[in-house]
Amino acid sequence: MIKETGISLAEALKLEPLKSCEVIAGVMNLDNIITRVNIMADLEILNWIEEGEFLLTTAVHFGNISIEEQMDLLKGMKNKGVEAIAIKIQPYLKELDDELLKLADKIELPIIKLDYNISFADVMEPILKEIFDKQSKVIRRVEAIHNDMMELLLKGGSILDVTKDLSDKVGNNIIIKDYYFDDVICPIDHSEICLRRESEIDAYFKKHGITTKNNRTTKYKITLEGVERDIYAIPIIARNTVYGNIFLANCNSEIRMTDIQVLESASSIIALELLKKISIQEIENKYKVEFFDDLISNDKIRKSKAIERSNYYKFDKDADYCTFTISVGQNDTENMEIINRDISKVMYLVDSFCSSKDLVYLVANRKSQINIVFMLKDKKNPMDEVRTLSSQIEEMILSKMVNLKFIIGIGRVYNGIDNMYKSLKDSQKAVMASENYITSRIIEFDALGIYKIFCHADLKDELVDFYTKTLESLVKYDNKKDTELVKTLKVYYEANGNLKKMSEKLFTHYNTVLYRVNRIQEITGANLEDEQQRYSLQTAIKIMDMYGINK
Repeated sequence: MIKETGISLAEALKLEPLKSCEVIAGVMNLDNIITRVNIMADLEILNWIEEGEFLLTTAVHFGNISIEEQMDLLKGMKNKGVEAIAIKIQPYLKELDDELLKLADKIELPIIKLDYNISFADVMEPILKEIFDKQSKVIRRVEAIHNDMMELLLKGGSILDVTKDLSDKVGNNIIIKDYYFDDVICPIDHSEICLRRESEIDAYFKKHGITTKNNRTTKYKITLEGVERDIYAIPIIARNTVYGNIFLANCNSEIRMTDIQVLESASSIIALELLKKISIQEIENKYKVEFFDDLISNDKIRKSKAIERSNYYKFDKDADYCTFTISVGQNDTENMEIINRDISKVMYLVDSFCSSKDLVYLVANRKSQINIVFMLKDKKNPMDEVRTLSSQIEEMILSKMVNLKFIIGIGRVYNGIDNMYKSLKDSQKAVMASENYITSRIIEFDALGIYKIFCHADLKDELVDFYTKTLESLVKYDNKKDTELVKTLKVYYEANGNLKKMSEKLFTHYNTVLYRVNRIQEITGANLEDEQQRYSLQTAIKIMDMYGINK
């Protein structure tokens, strides 16, 4: 890969003044590629040399150290990536030790005997000029391809067009994996091959725990179609985030350094195109949110205008409607930038899913919630359609965003688009109810039972006050004494007050259960034999679960 930016030792030996020099070791390795020229001023050179160097020195340093030290020095140079050494042997030494020359042959490190009268500057100048010319050609090629891609996009080309053009230019099919929109882009003519390779790459990375979301170009060895290949993953970075990767494999021809540089240059252009696509999505969402807000507004004029515009979204005013609310990111410590990115991706996935199902729908988001309005087709069994849709959306999100935390709240079905806001309120209340006491990822508002009443925001203060006066003393006692009286009370209701069943459920002796029940009555001041007081405590438990009160 470095051939394009360096010259071989054989090419260097054809330049003045190296034409007259003799290769005294490593004569079988004249194809070593030189990308730099350096001078060895002292024995500390190993701290400064880099890969690809042609090292110039005198034998004065070799004359001051033992043959063992000379051999260690030579090995150190090879390990550092030195490609060749030119040494002025005389008048410092008569000849280099044969053992040193044999080692040079063995480790494939050419040694050139340099005439004393040749200056290092005269050696360096023509070699560096050749290297500079080659590197200039690489830069010009990268710049030309970069300009071609920019022109292609300015003429209305797509990322797919860029991908096809890049594949032609690098001589290997490339794959672009878009993590944001969960898309795979490859030339149409080779789509089946590319998709197969992309799945093989993904499977290999998954098997070996390799992340493709590195923020720098990464090389991997991978077996594709039974053959070991070099795979390069070039990141597509924007806003300090890896939005995708360009994958390049040496399937058709050798990968050159310019190929990598071309793709690294292309990645910035592709990143801009992805950001443009994201911006369009955000603008569309803005208009959808405005329509949504007008549709659920208490302002009759705003609402009526929204209903008039509903035809734009293919909504039938008299159809049945149901709203889903998807809450993304349930942890307050999560980074809002990450949550917002997850929300945008979920919206894109849901939008793509609904389009593929030919549904009449609208997706818009507010903060960490995504609201989806569906116009239902099934007049006889609308909830069957709703449950199928919710399951399919859940499965789709889980398959694409494995570690995402989300809840889907489902509102009731209402007739007429002017009543859609009721379904939205239901779905939002279902999400709120799920935050503390429901473990299911999909929650139907109609299935909440008495919790439907507790979901009303206007009642929260009264409900919390009721809990405080009824159950809080027992919760505080548990926290202070490290007891399980609240748990015992919950089991009391599960067992319908049957102490024997309670004993079995709690794995506790009957007398201990009886003692706990008496303590519960003493601490709360409630009589569990009294129906009203018994129901009050049970209601207070539901309020505690509903609002996550445990202190």
